[in-house]
Amino acid sequence: MLHKLGLCLSAMLLPVLTACTGKPMERKVVYENSVYHWRIEHVIVRNFPAGSHQYYEVFLKDQPLVLPASAFNDQRDIGQFIAAGGFDVGHWRNKSIVVAFENIQAREGQSVRLIRSVMITPDLTDGEVVLTDMYTQQEVLVQRVGPGN
Repeated sequence: MLHKLGLCLSAMLLPVLTACTGKPMERKVVYENSVYHWRIEHVIVRNFPAGSHQYYEVFLKDQPLVLPASAFNDQRDIGQFIAAGGFDVGHWRNKSIVVAFENIQAREGQSVRLIRSVMITPDLTDGEVVLTDMYTQQEVLVQRVGPGN
């Protein structure tokens, strides 16, 4: 009986111990453009016992790219992306990247959740980017938000 109890306890403790010894956050560079200074990282945040959360972070000139909430009528600034990718070096659009993110808007007292796809191109002015909505092709020039702003 004690042997079975010991096996049960060890079976329950093994996942706890392995989860505690793992990395709480993993980052992996999935795209880098050294000409226009883009970098995209895939991030996995482990939150035991709740599970893990994955997203992409985008960096332009080694600074996190955070898009202002006002550009999308969102409730918060956008710095975590559902998907992100860049163009091949030989492609004529290699100055830009494409991201997708959840856009949360307040409409008629309700929260509406949309998925937006946007192409981002750095402007000549430092700190500004051109956002092109992939659905409407509408372009807007915005001042990107610094981390923690």
